[in-house]
Amino acid sequence: MSGRGHRGAFAGRRALVVGLGASGRAAARVLAEEGAAVVVTEARPRQALGDLGELEALGVRVEAGGHEPRHLEGRDLVVTSPGVPEHAPVLAWARQRGLPVWSELELGARLCRAPYVAVTGTNGKTTTTGLLARCMRAAGLDAVACGNIGHPFSLAAREGREALAVETSSFQLRFHERLAPRVSVLLNLAPDHLDWHGSFEAYAEAKARVFVNQRGDDVHVGNRDDPVAAAVSRRAACRVVWFRLDAPGDGEVGYLGEELVARLDGEVRLGPPAGPGVGFRADAAAAAAAGLAFGLPPEAVRAG
Repeated sequence: MSGRGHRGAFAGRRALVVGLGASGRAAARVLAEEGAAVVVTEARPRQALGDLGELEALGVRVEAGGHEPRHLEGRDLVVTSPGVPEHAPVLAWARQRGLPVWSELELGARLCRAPYVAVTGTNGKTTTTGLLARCMRAAGLDAVACGNIGHPFSLAAREGREALAVETSSFQLRFHERLAPRVSVLLNLAPDHLDWHGSFEAYAEAKARVFVNQRGDDVHVGNRDDPVAAAVSRRAACRVVWFRLDAPGDGEVGYLGEELVARLDGEVRLGPPAGPGVGFRADAAAAAAAGLAFGLPPEAVRAG
C-alpha cells in the first residue's frame, strides 16, 4: 500500500470525487494516498457526512451542500459514485470541459496487480461473487470478494491479495477504461436502473463493458438460459463458456438431475449445490464455470 508522501499511481493528478458514499470515500482515500490532489463534491450537507477527519488528514477538501461548476475548476479528472446518475449536471459539466470521468472501479483496475474475476448481471451478483471468493480460498489463494459487494475494489486492489472476485454494477462499468478481468461473468439481464441509464439498451451496453478489454486467453462466462444476456455475451472477443440449469453440452456447466456438472475440458462432477432455489442453482453454476475457467482445481470449486 502506498503511504502519504509516496509518489503513487496518481501523483500530479487533480481529481474531483463526486459523492461521498462508500465508493466515494474509498476513491478519495486511494487517490490521495496515491499522490493526487483531491476535492470531493457532495450534495448532502456537511453534518450528514459523518467523520471526515481521516480524509481531511490526507489533504482531501470536502465541498458539501450541492455540486457547483466551480468545484471542477483546476481539476483534470472526475471520479463519480454509483449513486450519481449518468445525466447529472455535474457530470455534464465535466464532459463539457473534456474531463475524463471514471468510476471507483477504474481506480481498482489501474492499481490491481492480482488476477481477478469480474461478475455482473441484474440478479445474483453478490451470491456468485461470494461463492467465487470461497472457491479461490479453497484453492489456497489469499482472496476476497470486493467491489459492489461492500469492500471497494480500489481498496482491495492495494492489499496484496493473490486473487479477487469483483462484483461490478452497471453504474461502475459505464465509467471504466481499463478493467480487464481474467474471467468475466454476465449472469442475466432484465430491465433495471432505467432512470439512471436512460434506456434498456444503454443498461445492456454498460453491462457489456465487463468484457470489453478481454482478449487472448481470457474467458467470458454467459447464461445459456437467458436469450437477452446470451446475445450480449456472444459479442465477447475472448473465449465464451456457458452455464445453464439443464444438462450441459461441450463448453458448458449445467445439471444432471441435482448434480452440477462441468464439460469445459472433459467432464467434471461437482456434486449438488448446498443452497436452495433455482436462483442459487444458477449462481452456483456460474461460479463453477468462472472458477474452473480461472484455473481453480475442481476439488476447490466443489468445496467452495
